[in-house]
Amino acid sequence: MKRSSLTYLFAFAASAVLFTACQSGGEFRGREYMPDMAHSIAYEANLNTYYSLNHWGGKEAYDAFVQPRTPEVGTIAHGRSKENVRINSPYTYPVYAFANTEGERTKASELILDNPVRPKDAAELEKVLSDGKDLYNIYCSSCHGKAGDGNGQLYEMGVYPAAPKNFLLADMVESTDGRYYHAIMYGKNVMLSHADKLSHDERWMVIHYIRSLQAAKAGTEYNLEAASAPKGGKKPEAKEEAKKDDKKEAGKDAKKGK
Repeated sequence: MKRSSLTYLFAFAASAVLFTACQSGGEFRGREYMPDMAHSIAYEANLNTYYSLNHWGGKEAYDAFVQPRTPEVGTIAHGRSKENVRINSPYTYPVYAFANTEGERTKASELILDNPVRPKDAAELEKVLSDGKDLYNIYCSSCHGKAGDGNGQLYEMGVYPAAPKNFLLADMVESTDGRYYHAIMYGKNVMLSHADKLSHDERWMVIHYIRSLQAAKAGTEYNLEAASAPKGGKKPEAKEEAKKDDKKEAGKDAKKGK
């Protein structure tokens, strides 16, 4: 047999062995040829798609690479205008600063006192409350009620073993905005996270609307001054009075059989 024929035969045999080795079977999943092409290392915003067989870098380097970045000044989010730019906040955007633990919930409640969505005039406040109302009715009212009293349709139907939070109770009126925002981000008890349903500014619009419901219940006006003022932080004696009011409201609900 000529040498060239032996060379071709050997090459064919080697190729057959190579391709056979890549096939899967039984418990063996097979091998990938050039995994960097099969598993792209292209940048995915805020998503860690690290793959161990990529040769781009280590897991820590890739994790640092995909972390959220603060938008450039003047950046306009999709679907917004120059007059309606997403609000930056040191605790809530672009990254929420608190984890889903009770300790972090307490921190958020203590540190997040201001609503960063601050209307500049009465017309803008009206627009914020109108948008907040629409979003509240879509995502919140079925549980918390259109009035914010916790008597939503799902609770009235007997879906939940306990009433959803009544936003009109003194305890919730005196809570900081951080308590509300953390609950929207991670949920609480039966309530699931709504972080994927509401954008950063939409969450704050809903909180504005809840505050307006509380103001209406108290017979006060939710105006520009009220919308810009920090929430929460009552004196100890006032908190004791709030607890008494809450017990009275709870007693009323018990009498109603709720």
